[in-house]
Amino acid sequence: MIRLAIIGTGGMANGHADSFKAIKGCELAACCDIVPGRAKAFAEKHGIPKAYTDAGKMLKKERLDGISIVTIDKAHAPIALLAIKYGLRVMCEKPLADNLRDARRMAEAARARKLITAVNFSYRNCPATQMAAKIAASGKLGRIMHVEGSYLQGWLVGKAWHKNEGLLWRLSTRHGSAGVLGDIGVHLFDFASFIVGDIAALQCELKTFNKGLKRIGPYVFDANDSMAAIVRFNNGALGTLHSSRWATGHANTVALRVYGNKGGLDINLDRPAPETLRICVGQDVDTNTWWPVKCPPVPDMYRRFIDAIKSGKQGQTSFEGGARVQAYLDASLKSSANGGKLVKIKN
Repeated sequence: MIRLAIIGTGGMANGHADSFKAIKGCELAACCDIVPGRAKAFAEKHGIPKAYTDAGKMLKKERLDGISIVTIDKAHAPIALLAIKYGLRVMCEKPLADNLRDARRMAEAARARKLITAVNFSYRNCPATQMAAKIAASGKLGRIMHVEGSYLQGWLVGKAWHKNEGLLWRLSTRHGSAGVLGDIGVHLFDFASFIVGDIAALQCELKTFNKGLKRIGPYVFDANDSMAAIVRFNNGALGTLHSSRWATGHANTVALRVYGNKGGLDINLDRPAPETLRICVGQDVDTNTWWPVKCPPVPDMYRRFIDAIKSGKQGQTSFEGGARVQAYLDASLKSSANGGKLVKIKN
């Protein structure tokens, strides 16, 4: 039996709890939250025997195999580093940290202890994402030349967000938000690099648009809400990646088009299967004909983490991979601050 604890019991933690409880051989032994009463309520809701307000006390007292971190971004590093000292395997929400230095410290600490780690890049749960990565890696598309990807939301166009604290904090840096870049751009960078390969350099512009209001209550609207990046992949491909909360008509659209000298693929997670992933290869390139690709079920990130703990073999995501994505975020911030200048990625 794999005994886990969840640290941070806000809204996202419910998905972690439900997913881990559904896995045979996995037990949620404890949970922790610094907000008084919240961990206890979470424990009662999910049938978790122990609730704490101090992560250090919990890690010292409980017999655990691993933890899942679902706290605010700036708490990821100190909690993960403490858990690693106790020899625990760690799954962490994205982004891995709130800065590149801490992300690399986390990766190095886990590597030194040879511990299983994972980052919850949730769009890898989709069968079409996994199939797209296999197709790109197989050489079926030939040499990849051009990439275009987007992650679009449109909620800033309406007014419902004015009374939704779950959205308001995402516009405020003092509440821990890194804007659209850190919230959903992080997913786009992982999505694209998982399918196409690592990024070598990028140019980026971040924009914070006038919303007609400068603040609502304690939330000051200073976080970026649109990003556009030109990226150069290690394999030589050129690409554009962009993300915005001003994309009218899009609730949550993640999409990528990958074009090689032998064919292309088009993945859009808004489209229902089998149209989620389409491919144009072989003789079809002359007629511009696209065909849907059947994508078999795949384990989600939670099951991959538990399977990795059981097998002792590192799973698909890791703190090292999370730190690479963090480097893309860091480079985007640097590029934008310097007028969109090219920034090379140091791996």
